[in-house]
Amino acid sequence: MIRCRFCGKRAVEVLKQYRLSLCRDCYVKFYERQVERAVKRYKIVKSGEKVLACVSGGKDSSAMLAVMKSLSETADFKLEAMFIDLGIRDYSEMSLNVVEKLCEKLDVNLNVVRLSDYGIRLENINTKRKKCSACGTAKRYLMNRFARENGFDCVATGHTSDDILAFFFKNWLSGNFSWSAKFLPRTEGFDKMVTKVRPLYLSSEKENMLYCVCRSVPFLNENCPYAPSKDVWKDIIYDIERKKPGFKRCFVMNLVKYLKSKTHTGSNGESYRYCRLCGEITTSDICAFCRLKQRNTPVK
Repeated sequence: MIRCRFCGKRAVEVLKQYRLSLCRDCYVKFYERQVERAVKRYKIVKSGEKVLACVSGGKDSSAMLAVMKSLSETADFKLEAMFIDLGIRDYSEMSLNVVEKLCEKLDVNLNVVRLSDYGIRLENINTKRKKCSACGTAKRYLMNRFARENGFDCVATGHTSDDILAFFFKNWLSGNFSWSAKFLPRTEGFDKMVTKVRPLYLSSEKENMLYCVCRSVPFLNENCPYAPSKDVWKDIIYDIERKKPGFKRCFVMNLVKYLKSKTHTGSNGESYRYCRLCGEITTSDICAFCRLKQRNTPVK
């Protein structure tokens, strides 16, 4: 039997990248300490800020809300949650039920925004790929707008080291180098854009899952019916991590060093204007969200 490095109890996991074996209770403490160190190291959340944590009900965002709630009890920031109801058949209802239980357990105020209130239904979009693209467009738009209009200083998402690496390689190999600031643990806001923060920047999906299980954090262990069946890049990243434990963490830490050595403006140097329909920031005459509304059949 493998025993916990700290207390000697039965270990629930061996963390090869840290060379540690930990029991259930010690893992929760270790995980929260790691996230706290990342938040302090990268100044992800600043003193006195009002944080809007966007939660989908999945393991990553649920872990993010739970650990941020723990940190808010000792650090000087306020925390509320936001759930975007995308109207995806039974899936959205199940997700909302999980998020409601999570927020009740953590004693966090929950804000619910429904995509249908904006005249958009994902089932009216033809292909899965277009549905996923529309979903991403809608979530980015609604998170930013709701946060700004309700006085939040920053929006927190559950992006992990796995996500950062997958995004990096996809953009790098496609020759898209305008992504830089989007991969930092904290992306400062500008004009109508609210600051975005990623508290789980150094955490992996596996670590988040284990934290939820060990701390009995409610989460939905089911994929969206519109999600791609497989992410090739994540499979590649997992394979490298198996052969070289600590690869993901080391890569994203050095990515921060590289990006911070460059000079970035809040808008990442890109020119922008205001959507002539809704007034939000865009790089074209009409923003992607309003174009989505125009293509979608209005709700009756």
